[in-house]
Amino acid sequence: MRCLRSLPHLILGLLITGIPLLSACGSRNISGSNAVLTPPPQTQALNKPLCPNPNERALSVSDVTQIITQAVTRAAALNLRATIAVTDREANVLAVFRMTGANPNTFISGGPLGGRPIPSELAAISKAGTCSFFATTGNAFTPRTASFIVQEHFPPGVSFTRGGPLFGVQFSSLLFSDINPRLPLGLSADAGGVPLYIGDSPVGGIGVELDGNYSLDPDPTDNDQSPEEIIAVAGSRGFEAPAGIRGNQILVDGVALRFVNAPPPVAEPLVNLATQGSFMVIPAFGTQATPRAGVPFLGPGSQFICGTLGGRPVRIFTPLANITPSAQLSVAEVERILSQAIQQAYATRAGIRLPLNNFAEVNVAVVDANGNLLGLRGTPDAPVFGVDVCVQKARSAAFMSNPNAGAILTAAGLGSYVSRAAADGIQLNGAIAFSCRGLGDIHRPFFPDGIDCTGSGPCVPNAPGPFSTGSRLFTSTNVWSPFNTGLQLDLIAGTLADILTNYSNPGSVPVIRRPPANIRNGLQIFAGGVPLYKNGVLVGAIGISGDGIDQDDIIASFGSAGFESPANIRSDQVFVRGVRLAFVKFPPNPNL
Repeated sequence: MRCLRSLPHLILGLLITGIPLLSACGSRNISGSNAVLTPPPQTQALNKPLCPNPNERALSVSDVTQIITQAVTRAAALNLRATIAVTDREANVLAVFRMTGANPNTFISGGPLGGRPIPSELAAISKAGTCSFFATTGNAFTPRTASFIVQEHFPPGVSFTRGGPLFGVQFSSLLFSDINPRLPLGLSADAGGVPLYIGDSPVGGIGVELDGNYSLDPDPTDNDQSPEEIIAVAGSRGFEAPAGIRGNQILVDGVALRFVNAPPPVAEPLVNLATQGSFMVIPAFGTQATPRAGVPFLGPGSQFICGTLGGRPVRIFTPLANITPSAQLSVAEVERILSQAIQQAYATRAGIRLPLNNFAEVNVAVVDANGNLLGLRGTPDAPVFGVDVCVQKARSAAFMSNPNAGAILTAAGLGSYVSRAAADGIQLNGAIAFSCRGLGDIHRPFFPDGIDCTGSGPCVPNAPGPFSTGSRLFTSTNVWSPFNTGLQLDLIAGTLADILTNYSNPGSVPVIRRPPANIRNGLQIFAGGVPLYKNGVLVGAIGISGDGIDQDDIIASFGSAGFESPANIRSDQVFVRGVRLAFVKFPPNPNL
């Protein structure tokens, strides 16, 4: 058989129709759980080697003070009062400054958290942390970038296109996560933050909140000028992201992403911070137990170290460094799965990284059938947001493929979703091997994704997927919110509400309702996770997050070699309302 790179259109056709996949430059036996994937030969890529280096320049106290002073100066010049946060590269809070008279709260529109007051500093921290988590040596993204890729259409506002490639990513790295709890409101899609760099190295982010509306940009074509973004950009002066890797230089399906709608920062006489407001003490909340000092401070140092796996350099997340066995997967098997994925990452062409022809930088997680983490590794410059997300993806694939999934959701008070799925012929009893891409299909506000409405006369809106709450386009309130994704959010809405309540009432006894243990850091509903089987029995799942969702899928698939889902029960063998669900999708010409 010929290599995939010579047959992109044929392969894409097979993927769309759900015919079992061929491999990328290799072969695949699809006869069931004994399927074999042959990885491509190792190739040399262009990525700059990067590992945590204790001698590498990081943000100092004087840097943080300078960044905040520059932001406050611009806000004062605009006669605005803002709350400003700065985080280090791993989203540790370095400082929060509230200007005198700044709005203490912001509000989410729509969804189960709609109308609840959110402390402004939490929104500013999430914006800054989002910039930190998305920044690498090969790409620099902002909340405006996130807004562009998490909406019900991509590009936003263009009807009859599929949902954003990272639809649902916002519910990750939340404070109840057992993996990497950092962001009070998850990844932000509300413009008002930019990443911070020293030279070519990402070192953190700045986030600004002032307008009382925590949402996203529903119309990216209007080139709106957000005061929050203007202030954040001013704060970044001297620490700007390299122009060549900013989001607006990166194409997805031929469409340039967004970075900021704000003029470049300029020098101006700096104000005296003491006359403008004060640094805040951020109390302990969620699982972050250390109160943040009321002045800028140095970060605690990196949680990553460098190592090797299968002869390849990898990044190790020290809080979860151990590789552990389960009843059905040995340490050797877990290492094999991780290594197969890492090898494929080094061979796969990156999807959203510059310059071109870098290998895909990703985080890789393996969990058992009950969602317990068995192993976590990454390539050296994988975006930090993916540490939590790759575990979410693995747990989501394992959970939805679990024979007890429906019973667990029903016991958690989410039986309505189980019933809706059953009405569409989806039994959550282990009969279907769900990938994250398949799970994402039935989470979309239109089903099938990208088909807004049907009918030969007036357009009749398509019903949402069984796990979705629907679209803003056909509702009386005309409100769509990143906090309104359906089952994914409803699963954790009570937990988020409890954390916010405890934060606002620090003297109260913490009461936090937790998601089911199998998915304790929440569901993830975009591509990059597949279940693992031995002799037709579910034994776990692998999740990938980092450098393009089709890249995540191919790396997950090769990581699962020898532990593939039985072909006859994969989600691409299931039809919902006459439409075949997806399992995985490989990029055309995937390998370097």
